[in-house]
Amino acid sequence: MPETCPIANSCGSTKPGYLSQPHPAINEGIVERKVCFGDADQCCVASRDILVKNCGTHFVYRLYPTTTGEKYCVEESATTMCTEEAYTELAEEWRGENYPYDSAVEHHDELTITGDWHRFTAHLGRMPEYSQSYQSCGLLYPGYLNSEHPTRLQGVVNSNVCYSTNLINEKVSCQEARVKNCGGYYLYQLYKSHSKSYGFCVAQDQCTDATRLDDRWRLITNPYVSGQSKAADNSLKKGWYRLAEGHGTMPDYEPDTKYGGQSYPSYVLGELPTPDEGEVKRTARFASIASNTREIRIKNCGEHYIYWLQPTASVSYVYSIDTDVCLHAYKLSEEWRNQFYISETEEDRHTDFNLGKDWYQFTTGFKMMAEAPPLEQYSCGTLHPAYINQAHPSVSDGVVPREVCYKEDEVDGIYQACYAVEDIRVKNCGEFYAYQLNPIVQDGAYCVYNRKTSCEPKVVHAKYGELAVINCTLNSEKDFDSDEVSWTKLNSVTLPDESLSNVAISDDSLLVNIADIADQNAGVYALYIPSTATSELVEVILYNAVEASQKYYTVEQGGDVEIEVEFNVVPAPSPTQISWKKLPNKNLNSAKYTLSDSKNMLAISGVSATETGTYRCSIEFTVDGVSFTKHSDVIVQLEEEEEEEAGQKI
Repeated sequence: MPETCPIANSCGSTKPGYLSQPHPAINEGIVERKVCFGDADQCCVASRDILVKNCGTHFVYRLYPTTTGEKYCVEESATTMCTEEAYTELAEEWRGENYPYDSAVEHHDELTITGDWHRFTAHLGRMPEYSQSYQSCGLLYPGYLNSEHPTRLQGVVNSNVCYSTNLINEKVSCQEARVKNCGGYYLYQLYKSHSKSYGFCVAQDQCTDATRLDDRWRLITNPYVSGQSKAADNSLKKGWYRLAEGHGTMPDYEPDTKYGGQSYPSYVLGELPTPDEGEVKRTARFASIASNTREIRIKNCGEHYIYWLQPTASVSYVYSIDTDVCLHAYKLSEEWRNQFYISETEEDRHTDFNLGKDWYQFTTGFKMMAEAPPLEQYSCGTLHPAYINQAHPSVSDGVVPREVCYKEDEVDGIYQACYAVEDIRVKNCGEFYAYQLNPIVQDGAYCVYNRKTSCEPKVVHAKYGELAVINCTLNSEKDFDSDEVSWTKLNSVTLPDESLSNVAISDDSLLVNIADIADQNAGVYALYIPSTATSELVEVILYNAVEASQKYYTVEQGGDVEIEVEFNVVPAPSPTQISWKKLPNKNLNSAKYTLSDSKNMLAISGVSATETGTYRCSIEFTVDGVSFTKHSDVIVQLEEEEEEEAGQKI
């Protein structure tokens, strides 16, 4: 007799009976055992006590009459069950997970005989262990196994077949089933399906059959722009998917909100599986929303991964794809972006206003945005040329924030070099730079350097009073006479000039030394060789004389804070040259304020509302006989103010 509950209406009975306790060993002799009789709702609606003896090669039972509908079941032996005569094959290809439902074609399992054993021979030959989307497996309501398959040692196990009747439900309309592992395949003792709308699903090899998700908006580098994004996964059908963009994997770290095409991009908890692990269960979580999760599955297919996904809670939650911005930056290859290109007509003036927020790379010139405003009106083929007003990052810096300035249109030679500012992000990809741009000026476009010479560094950064060096080499195939080379400080003078007496040019005209550098030396220096039409621009940028380590300090009520600054002046200033105050004009005489001996740090203890505000560190110094006064401002605010402000933004 079987020791597990048979499915209802099997064994030729509406109430099949099974032994609810283990069979005895040989040395136990005759023992008393209980037989339970079950129906569609319970495994033991009635019972009878019987006697059992283990005879070594078989068992004998002392049975007693039953009531109507109750019959004793007999367990088939393992060898008998796994022979071809013991089961019915179900070989239909339409049972595969990825097969769509077609209302014009009737597929169902209503005629399946309850209690018979079945073997699926199509696809992977086993039922999936996870819910399907309705209208899949060629069925309106596909059925799946609501448990793991047994091992060979487990023999016959009880389970349930459940049906998917919409996009998201699970574990509904379930029916009893039994499963046996026959080594190379499984057998299923199944219950006749509810109606012609229901049927049994078969798992497919999803490493080759998974649906591709190749939406670019899923890339974790892509920003969400309200009103523009079409990203949504709340109607995604349950099933296996291959993430066919970027790295091909879901991030394993929490991404920023409003990236990956929507407000809350996904990330996975746990490591990716190895090929030997097969399908593994994981949890997908969404950025900043720890309570909203989805159970997913992942399989390592060797060269790629596949994910079993289900619909998200709402349109704001999406499955994102990890990537490197260097792999997916859109290419901008227009020659008119050249910093030296001048639009001659109105028809030749261009705009980037309709590009949309995304990552881009420049493929012309030196593949980098200009770091200084262009000289002439209508440069870069536009009315408002845009340039980056800070140094480009190194490869090791990763993704960094930067600012882009838009140059104002010139009127009688008068203009603002930075009348509008756009916040961007930049990454050094080695051979080029990737920029996350979001154009903000209607008639503006981005400028690109396009040079035939190479100067190192391309942008010179220096402290006040330092020696700054511009070192250039030529790539022109023609010989040149050093007397041809001219240097100009743009919008200023031709070098050498008495007004910039601290600037010296080498004999070969390719090296520029700027001694005791100060404000008058900052700007763009241009090299030009007429015979080869060779030109080069180098920007000289002074570090701020007083540089705060951060602009804002947020502190708890009653907490302490230390404001640190760095002095970019050579030689380093003495404490007598440095002063601190709280704007507008408050001296820091209170016991709450402490200055370090070098005055590069101001400590504030027990911060209250009285101590919040703007603090200014000033320095007085002299470079080459010229006096300067420079300062840096920082803001101290209480933590409550920051949280309230963040809440308003949300």
